[in-house]
Amino acid sequence: MILLRRLLYTSLVWIVIMHGPSLSAVQPAQVEAHLLTRQILGDISKLDRAKFINVHSSYTSAALTTEDLEQLQTLGVGFGRSFDGPFARHEVGTPYPDTAMIQAKAEQVLAVAAADRLYPYRTTRRITTNEVQTAFNMIDDPRDVARYAADILQFHYTEETRPDFYSPLSIPFVAAGKYGEDQAKVRQRMAQWIAEIGKEFDRRELSTQVIGYTSAWPVMHYWDFGHWRERMQMFMDTAGDYLDGICFILMDATHLEQPDQRRSGSRVEALMDLIETYGAIKWGKPKPFAFSEYGDVSQGWPEGDRYSPARASSELTAYNHFLFSLLGREDRVSIAVPFITTKSPWFYQQPKNEWQPYSADLWRPDPDSIVDNQPTRFLETEKMTFYRLWQGVSGHRTLIQSSDPDIMAYAFVDGADAYLCLNNFEESPRQVSLSLSGELPEVARIELKRLNVPRGKPVRYTKKKLEVVPDRLILQPHETVILCIRYTEVPEPAEYVRTITCYSHNYLLPILADKPLKFSIPAAEVTESSQGTLRVSFAREHDLSKQPRLSVNGELLPFPEDWVGNDQSEHKNGFFGAVAVPVPAGILQPENEVVLTFSDAGGRVSTVVLEVHVPVAVE
Repeated sequence: MILLRRLLYTSLVWIVIMHGPSLSAVQPAQVEAHLLTRQILGDISKLDRAKFINVHSSYTSAALTTEDLEQLQTLGVGFGRSFDGPFARHEVGTPYPDTAMIQAKAEQVLAVAAADRLYPYRTTRRITTNEVQTAFNMIDDPRDVARYAADILQFHYTEETRPDFYSPLSIPFVAAGKYGEDQAKVRQRMAQWIAEIGKEFDRRELSTQVIGYTSAWPVMHYWDFGHWRERMQMFMDTAGDYLDGICFILMDATHLEQPDQRRSGSRVEALMDLIETYGAIKWGKPKPFAFSEYGDVSQGWPEGDRYSPARASSELTAYNHFLFSLLGREDRVSIAVPFITTKSPWFYQQPKNEWQPYSADLWRPDPDSIVDNQPTRFLETEKMTFYRLWQGVSGHRTLIQSSDPDIMAYAFVDGADAYLCLNNFEESPRQVSLSLSGELPEVARIELKRLNVPRGKPVRYTKKKLEVVPDRLILQPHETVILCIRYTEVPEPAEYVRTITCYSHNYLLPILADKPLKFSIPAAEVTESSQGTLRVSFAREHDLSKQPRLSVNGELLPFPEDWVGNDQSEHKNGFFGAVAVPVPAGILQPENEVVLTFSDAGGRVSTVVLEVHVPVAVE
């Protein structure tokens, strides 16, 4: 373990978002991959692509062909989310059919599903849901609602088709105003509604996991975290005991002509840490996440939502930004779905849209192919490059380090193949110095894939064979790079390290000037050689300090001046983000006291989360 301890101590090893202070702007970011040191994240080492590389669709979506599904299979793309939940079969305001009626129709429903031409491509790996207006009202008894939903999932599916996930209501709280003036009362009813469904699914031991509530715009620090208390915390308190996962949506808000409002980066890290910490306090460990959408709401385009190569490319950087954060929490993620749809006849068949694709679609109708008011040929949109970039990436995690929080890095080894994945969160180009440590086998083949979207222009996706592993790269603003290396032999791991996430007993502490804020964090598995990372998350107005005095178990630690993503100055409601602080060996204990002191008052420290790296002995 000597090599591993040295690496952990000197290089501030990161595989997730765990980065130390950045180098100055004139120096390249140092990225070093340790392909012979395998990382176990919680209990997971091998990348599960089915959690992350999905399409926002069902295998039975309208207009899909077997050729389309074969292409998605070749690219390694799974399915993610569809609006075919139980209430698609029930008209709002009418009595729910009883269990006997639902059972009587089961044989016919199953026969129709099996006869579908796309049935051979069936999968359970998706989220089924319904729009609020299709499913919800304030009158029905939630227990009857739950009985009906459970009947449909139990009797109208088989083990080969029953969806793995059920989100009863799609983004419910944004629709609360349609059901009465007292929106808090409506939200409470919605939470009770979902709780009863989760309770009934648990009672029947159905394989489908119930998730919720699906927050559309999780701005939990608003109103001094009143948004958190009135929505997500209320929901977790009301329905959380009966849920299998906490579901919400992650969206950037970029603009062609105005400053972008990005939530990716430190803001989403703080958001996830808040939910995880409260879950750990409430249940002993957090519920896993289910992200029903992640992407971007891109605006300001002169063509509106009409197709153009540039418009279709605009969300690609957000997909990668969010994916890099989610990959770092694989042990706490059940499923994540980029908001990329397939084909949308409901949109392009409207006369006003003139055969234009829906903005999130992978394929668009060729306007020159319309016969009898139907497209006979489809063309790919630029969204397909996201899946081409990630095609083939697989294997076990290995340690990789980055000296700059804005250059996030992962490495995976799958047999003789290694994949080094880098993402630039900066608004400007960033030079990266790349190195591989250890005695590695001879290189047989090298391929470099790059995805770059210049502002207001179409994506630049390239795939190039190289003669040698590059020791220097320049990543363009928001660019993602994947270096694929094939060795002549398998790089066998020489050492192993486990990364464990530990949560404090308290959270959401108000910041007063010069008043120490104390957080207690148990970390039972630490050893004398354990390194760690604190993610300190806080919400403050932009003109307030973001550099508190920090001590861990009495040892003062420097607080970084940088974090992943921008300074959030374009956000009107101040800064809300996580800042990662490396903790060297010899400081961490089974019980840790973290003390933060700010020089000025205002805002709150939402969470302090500790990630500990523990060497693992493998015989």
